[in-house]
Amino acid sequence: MQFNSDQKFKNSNAYRLSELKPAGTKLILDPKAEPTELLKLTLLDLTLKQVLTIKKAQLKSHARDPHLRQYIIVETGKNFAKYNPSSYEKYFTDLIDENSYYKLRPYLRAIFKNIPSEYTYKKEIVRDLKLKSNFKSDFFSIVFSWLKTNTKGNNLKTDFQNHLNQVDDQIVSLIENKPKKALELILFLQGNIFLLKNLKFELLEKLRSFLPTQSKDEDDFLYDLLWFDYIYDPELSFSDLFSDISEMFDSVDDYFDFDGGGDWSGEYDFDFD
Repeated sequence: MQFNSDQKFKNSNAYRLSELKPAGTKLILDPKAEPTELLKLTLLDLTLKQVLTIKKAQLKSHARDPHLRQYIIVETGKNFAKYNPSSYEKYFTDLIDENSYYKLRPYLRAIFKNIPSEYTYKKEIVRDLKLKSNFKSDFFSIVFSWLKTNTKGNNLKTDFQNHLNQVDDQIVSLIENKPKKALELILFLQGNIFLLKNLKFELLEKLRSFLPTQSKDEDDFLYDLLWFDYIYDPELSFSDLFSDISEMFDSVDDYFDFDGGGDWSGEYDFDFD
């Protein structure tokens, strides 16, 4: 597998995987991707960058409820204030601030409700990530709101898919036998790790001992990757949380017509602690 820092690799299409956000990569790979998949990739990428934090919490369902129940909640992360979101990410960041949190399901419903249409959302991603030159702009594509890659986009798709397939074929073996190499690959791909089929998040546990020691005062992008808050806490399982998040996206999608709007309220909770 070609992965090194020489100039030839840096000039290749595959190297763009180190820079492109996963929603953009997904649209190059599959312009017909479900919008819920793009939203999920964006949410997880923002979590990876610690712009948002997703966790489980014991809360009351309402003020008079005497019982605590477990919910998945979304809060702002340590990088929220300094992060400059793309417009398609603002559906997530504009709903929340540092003094509030959302239960995940109402949060997703509010986001779905704010997006005008599937095509509009995809075009925002294409524009924000400067991918327009990779998609057709002929008469029929415009009139019928079709999103299709052109020759340039097809070449990019082939190179992206080949590189991701190579990583997928080798990542489990690398984690077991060459963990430093595996860590290098994961850090290179950043949010695009969510496009890998064979990377099971419980395998990241094996990379613990190869993570660099982080000082409390250190502020480096490296420490914003791999969910250090999760990895360093043996009581938290991102694998389980990832499954819960995926199921919640599926359940919301079951009841939501993306182009037809919705009538859910966007309820949220204020956290004064």
